[in-house]
Amino acid sequence: MNVKGGSVSFAIEDGVCRLITAAPRVGYEAKVASATGWTRVDLVRGAHGSAVFCIGAEGRTDLWEY
Repeated sequence: MNVKGGSVSFAIEDGVCRLITAAPRVGYEAKVASATGWTRVDLVRGAHGSAVFCIGAEGRTDLWEY
């Protein structure tokens, strides 16, 4: 998925999210958080960025720009 802060790629298999790549654009930083059932990748620059969520049980991803 291409977003304002770069690109993020997930694989969802058997209700589990697996992060494939998180490639921030120049000047952005990648931050990853995860727990059982979900993974979140933020590509940030200062107080702004892109947040990509993968929700394994629902087999979907969401995007928020901030």
